[in-house]
Amino acid sequence: MRAKMAGCLLSVLGLVLVLSVTGHPAQNRESHQADTKAPLKLLGVIAIPGNPLVSSDIAWVDPGTRRFYLSDRSNFGIDIIDAENNLFVGRVSGFAGPGNSTPPPPNGQGPNGVLVTPSKKVWAGDGNSTVQVADVDPASPNYLKVIQSISTAIPECGSHCDRADEIGYDDADHLILIANNQPLTANSTNPPTRSNPYATFISADNYKVLGRVVFEGATGLEQPLWVSESHRFFITVPGYRNNGGSNGGNGEIAVIDPKSMKVEKTLKPGECHASGEALGPSNHVLVTCGGPVVLNASDGMIISRITQIGGGDEDWYNPGDGRFYFTSEDKSTPPVESLGVFDAQSGMWLQNVPDPGGRQAVAFAENNHIFTPVRVTPAIIKDPSSDNTTCAQFGFKGAGCVAVFVHSAEGKKQKK
Repeated sequence: MRAKMAGCLLSVLGLVLVLSVTGHPAQNRESHQADTKAPLKLLGVIAIPGNPLVSSDIAWVDPGTRRFYLSDRSNFGIDIIDAENNLFVGRVSGFAGPGNSTPPPPNGQGPNGVLVTPSKKVWAGDGNSTVQVADVDPASPNYLKVIQSISTAIPECGSHCDRADEIGYDDADHLILIANNQPLTANSTNPPTRSNPYATFISADNYKVLGRVVFEGATGLEQPLWVSESHRFFITVPGYRNNGGSNGGNGEIAVIDPKSMKVEKTLKPGECHASGEALGPSNHVLVTCGGPVVLNASDGMIISRITQIGGGDEDWYNPGDGRFYFTSEDKSTPPVESLGVFDAQSGMWLQNVPDPGGRQAVAFAENNHIFTPVRVTPAIIKDPSSDNTTCAQFGFKGAGCVAVFVHSAEGKKQKK
């Protein structure tokens, strides 16, 4: 039954809703603007074939291919969903897999960070300090095949450099920046000895490693972000050992010149641990730091600090509706995993939408569909009747899925 349902969007009434292959009907500008002001609601879920979704990482929506990409460690690959029609369409396989696999990956799990360049190549961090590049152009003879594997290992950590993790893309210079966030020393024994995390520059044109930035004393590295107006990479540093760094050991944002490959300055989002970040309008950046913080990318001035939701990993800006999206736990008792919605211009919190099990919200600006991968736990797989995730509302118990949210005005039109 599950194989037959894979890739189909289930409506809020629990019926199978197969969207037209031509996508949604065109909307005029007035109706589109009106819809984006409406609150979000859950439209349905998309099934993912294969193993239940227990371990996943970063998600990405690419406007060029009009597809959603998910680092699905449970299925050792990158899942691909048609973001126009909400259909599972394929998978790039051959990645390291989850940390709880048998046997576990010897040098880090994967896939991890993921993005798609304008040349229709998906780049993803993998275990064993490897960056995998695959062709996701449906017209290519190499469609869904890995075409390059690039090592980010360095002598300081040797065979213990761990996974290549989160990733960013400089579309002006065609540069990839990817973090090795938890390397060990080359001669590490038990207990392991931490080495300094580092970020690697790679040419997106010829796949060559161009240089690195080492973060001495840092406890890890998180999301690289390209800020085109300043022509700089931002990368979040969760913290520093022994009160190091420029923020008293707290998290910060390092600003890197891609030409010199050096940190020019740092921005201080607060006494917190920085992780995900996304660039919005007017040079506003949403950064996860204990909870969502919106700051000015030019001078680091804090615009708002949202207290209605906390934690989280990946952040996303949707130019289609002018919103930032962020998944985490709300501040209710007991806390509920939620999709947070913020006005990207003002930094104001607008809404929390319950999304039990939801992670890594991303959006397709063309139709303003918001996607969240929804994970299950080994305990839920063992006892599917205990599944209370978003997927379970539509009969997918013990499986995981991808949830789809829309502005409520569109949800009403879909029912007609």
